[in-house]
Amino acid sequence: MSKGKYLSIDYGDARVGVAVSDYNKEVAFPRDFLTYKGTKDLIDQLKKFCEDEDISKIILGLPIMMDGTMGDRAKKTQVFHDKLKEAMPNMPIDFFDERLSTEFAVKSLRGQGIKDKDQKGKRDAMSAQIILQNYLASLS
Repeated sequence: MSKGKYLSIDYGDARVGVAVSDYNKEVAFPRDFLTYKGTKDLIDQLKKFCEDEDISKIILGLPIMMDGTMGDRAKKTQVFHDKLKEAMPNMPIDFFDERLSTEFAVKSLRGQGIKDKDQKGKRDAMSAQIILQNYLASLS
């Protein structure tokens, strides 16, 4: 297992939620969300984030449909993956099924008393945390 931390990305058209593991790859922590002006801008932000946070692997949430098929969102995520991989060829990038991560994040935030209209960025970061925590659990 690599020495750095893992980064999880919940990719979206306007915002990208991010979460980071601890060095032992046991716990996922939501970090925040990134806003961007095009794919190059986002990739530049992610490169810097990976350097600053000592990231050794990226986990990219793949929004597979409930019936197991790939919808438009999953296809956009795959295109982003290819561009990210091209820009960061030495960084391992794994897809991980993110079905229901947003719904779990919404329920959790509502449980904390955060109204839907105030959830935007928090929801993205928490979704990334859920994706990463599920990924980490799948390793053991």
